[in-house]
Amino acid sequence: MVNLVKPDVYDNLYREEQFSKYKCIEDLGFPVKDLIVDVGCGTGLLYEYLSSKLMLSSIKYICIDPDEEMLLIASKKMKTPFSILIQGYAEELSLRSHLSALVVSISTWGVIGGKQRALFLFKELAKPDGLVVITGHPKTYEDPPSALDPEYTYIGNCIDDFYIYPPVTNLTPLKMQYSNRNPLD
Repeated sequence: MVNLVKPDVYDNLYREEQFSKYKCIEDLGFPVKDLIVDVGCGTGLLYEYLSSKLMLSSIKYICIDPDEEMLLIASKKMKTPFSILIQGYAEELSLRSHLSALVVSISTWGVIGGKQRALFLFKELAKPDGLVVITGHPKTYEDPPSALDPEYTYIGNCIDDFYIYPPVTNLTPLKMQYSNRNPLD
C-alpha cells in the first residue's frame, strides 16, 4: 500500500479540512443513529469529530481502511466497545446487507479502485431508510458516482463534491464553501 501522506502527520495536515466536510454532512440534517460505517476512515477523524460533538453515546461505529498504520492511529482514538476497525478496501466489503443507517466514504472517491463495485456495496450496506454519502475532491477523479450509477445524486460542493444515495428530498441543502458547480461540466 502506497501512502499519499504519512499516517503520523495526516491528522495535523487534514483535521480542519476534514472536520469542515463532516460539518457539511451534519448540516444536511440526516439523523446520526445506531450504526455508522466509515469506508476509508483513515486515522478515525470522523470518529474524533463525532466524539467532540457528543454524538457517539449510543452509536456503533465501523471504521474500514486498507492502511494498517492509519487503523493503528484510529484505534488509539476509539474509546468505546461499540467501535470496530477492519482492514479492507471499499470494493471488497463483506458485511451484512442493510446494516447501517449511514454509510460514508469521505474524500476517498479518487482512490477507490473498483468504483462500480464499491457503489453497489455501499447501497447494499445501507438500511432501506439509510443514507450513503460519498465525497471526493474534483481534481482526484474523472467519473463521478452519478455517471457510474444514476441512483447516486450530486448535492453540491463543500471542499469535496458530495454525492448521496438515495436521492433524499428532505435534507437541508449543503452550505457551499467553494462552489455550486456541476461536476459533469
